[in-house]
Amino acid sequence: MLRCLITLALVAALVSCAKPPHQELDAAEIMVNRARELQAMDFAPVEYQAARTALSDAHRAMDKADYGDARDSVEYSLQHARRAVSLAEEGKARLEREEAEQAILAEQARQAERKKAQTEKAQIKPETKKPAVQPAVQPAVQPAPGPTPKPQIEMVDKYNVGEGETLWTISAQPQVYGEGLLWPLLYQANRDQIKDPRQIFPGQTLGIRRDMTSEEQEEARQRARESDIFPVPKTTSQGQ
Repeated sequence: MLRCLITLALVAALVSCAKPPHQELDAAEIMVNRARELQAMDFAPVEYQAARTALSDAHRAMDKADYGDARDSVEYSLQHARRAVSLAEEGKARLEREEAEQAILAEQARQAERKKAQTEKAQIKPETKKPAVQPAVQPAVQPAPGPTPKPQIEMVDKYNVGEGETLWTISAQPQVYGEGLLWPLLYQANRDQIKDPRQIFPGQTLGIRRDMTSEEQEEARQRARESDIFPVPKTTSQGQ
């Protein structure tokens, strides 16, 4: 009886892998589109790009009838798309709060100016003679507040790979390169432990190269654009 149950479980697993994950793929498409509508490229660029790349991998696997890989890529895409949606929603909510606070402050300033003007008008006494024209007193000009300094980001020479990360998402980290298109530099610097750019594993420690020239950086960007490992949309800018 136990042998029969094990056999049935194996058969069920094989059937599940052999079945194309159409519904899961549709769900991933919807979630990635939702992230795009929420401007996740601005609020959560790393998660959004990872979701799009995994979705492209899923489509290619479906075209090859490799439904097991397609299912894995769909799950990975959904995971990062959900995170991108959550971060984008938080970012938009924060932006709306800041805009509302600025509107309140502006209205308070306008009310204060109106009250001041009314007070000054009430203090003016009528005179029988036309008073001499006094030069208008210009209000003191307050210096504009300077830009808020950005927090210093400490660049790292080594990076420990976390769960679900790719060379693209690691390269996009501010403390690494801050740009996903520079992932070929990570691959070149760690060829001793990375055989396939698609396959990195949690716990690996990657060295971060810092002595590259601007020409080498541009060459890496060009290779990333031409590679189908992490597909880059034509409209993607260098910083995305």
